[in-house]
Amino acid sequence: MSLRKILIFSTKSKDCERQLLFSRAFPVAEKKAKQAQDKNYVSLPSDQELVNGLLFELGHLVDGVEMFNPRRDSCVRVEEKPVVEVSTSTGIIWPLVVVEQKGLVYCCLPVVEAKERPPLLQISGVTLGFTLLCGLADYLRQNTENEIYQMKTDLYSILNIAVPFGKVMDVNIDAVLPKLTCKYNLISQKQPAWKPVLHKGKNHVYFAITEYIKAVLFGRENVPDIWDLYGTVSCKAELEGVTPDITINITSDGLPLDNILIHPCVQSADTSIISSSDNCPNSRRVRFTPPLEMFTVCHYTVPRLQQLPVSGCYEMKLTGKTATLSVTLQLNCIMKNAMEYCELQIPFYNKGQISSFDSNCTLGNTMLSPDKRIFVWNIGSKFTTKTTQNISMEATVNFIEAQTTNAYEDPFCKGQNSYAQLFFKVPDFTHSGCYIDPKTVQVSPNAKFKLTTVQEYMTAEYKIWNIHGDILTSNIPISVGQT
Repeated sequence: MSLRKILIFSTKSKDCERQLLFSRAFPVAEKKAKQAQDKNYVSLPSDQELVNGLLFELGHLVDGVEMFNPRRDSCVRVEEKPVVEVSTSTGIIWPLVVVEQKGLVYCCLPVVEAKERPPLLQISGVTLGFTLLCGLADYLRQNTENEIYQMKTDLYSILNIAVPFGKVMDVNIDAVLPKLTCKYNLISQKQPAWKPVLHKGKNHVYFAITEYIKAVLFGRENVPDIWDLYGTVSCKAELEGVTPDITINITSDGLPLDNILIHPCVQSADTSIISSSDNCPNSRRVRFTPPLEMFTVCHYTVPRLQQLPVSGCYEMKLTGKTATLSVTLQLNCIMKNAMEYCELQIPFYNKGQISSFDSNCTLGNTMLSPDKRIFVWNIGSKFTTKTTQNISMEATVNFIEAQTTNAYEDPFCKGQNSYAQLFFKVPDFTHSGCYIDPKTVQVSPNAKFKLTTVQEYMTAEYKIWNIHGDILTSNIPISVGQT
């Protein structure tokens, strides 16, 4: 599969010359598209016209004009993101694959080898193009617009290897970069394309287990709280040899792991839990050949979670332009009382900015967000002591006359309908007890290596609804969310 064009441009720059950061066309792929599409072929417009068309389709301001457009904004339009089409002077350009990150737009146009418009699932270039754009976005994420503009030569070199003559050969930027700087060594064993350069130096294997909790606390007797617990096991391996194998045991000494989704490089994995023993209560054995970059070995869920890490109650009563708040939180005894951060945020929609507040909390301090629309309780790193893990906060918040914007308008969160959102991160801890047993880590061929394992537990979303308002739910759960 081939690409006709690749663009990188800014959505913030007003200068047309500086707005387009990078452009690369592939004449060989363009000729291929012309032959395949015959009379339906649409030639490419100028770069600036294509950029302006994409800005319009993505909803950004063009020439300072913002208006409703029925073709773009009405409910009749069928969204096919990340694929969009753009109307230009030469005709409709489709399928443009778009990735938008941090004020930058990465775009490519795959070759459609058909006269009529086929379903997107039949165009493999869409998937390959999207993966390539994500790789480029990750590679350039630390650079400013000016730096990206100056990196044209580097980007041309990368695409010469990844997409020679427009033909997609390698979408893994981490595998492409070593080819630009390293020389190949003659080896007896065939070297895979995803590992073009052999590692030389000390052997090091790094594992990271990240667990997430997603919960909604309703504070109603007839509506049980719901939650999900899930996690990932990631690995970064720097090992000598062409295709070293790593075998590990993913062990849980608390809750069993379920619904394990493995990476394509995993060669074998236990579909069921290994027989319980004193040393390995709940364990799954996984064998894989690691790529060069950091990657996710597997995703998992924890279906039998019975207790939330933090329980709490949020009360808010609104009188005119004044809100009275009260929040109580309790840390579960199974939780590690040492956090990297812990913060409670109370956003206020449809009420205007906060003019002043008065608060009293048993732990931490309170503040306002820079836009003065979110009341923040910075709890800190510990819930008081191990013996008294209940904390509370009371506050009175005053608002000025509401001058809402789109970002702070919500059709439901009006009056006393509101919620508080908890954010925390606990290092060296997982709620399920999941860990990598160092004694079970094996590398083949046998070699000495340094092993590093880390664990972290954090919130994905943790909402506590106001008990004096209505709750936002599509239906009343009939059972707790872990079943």
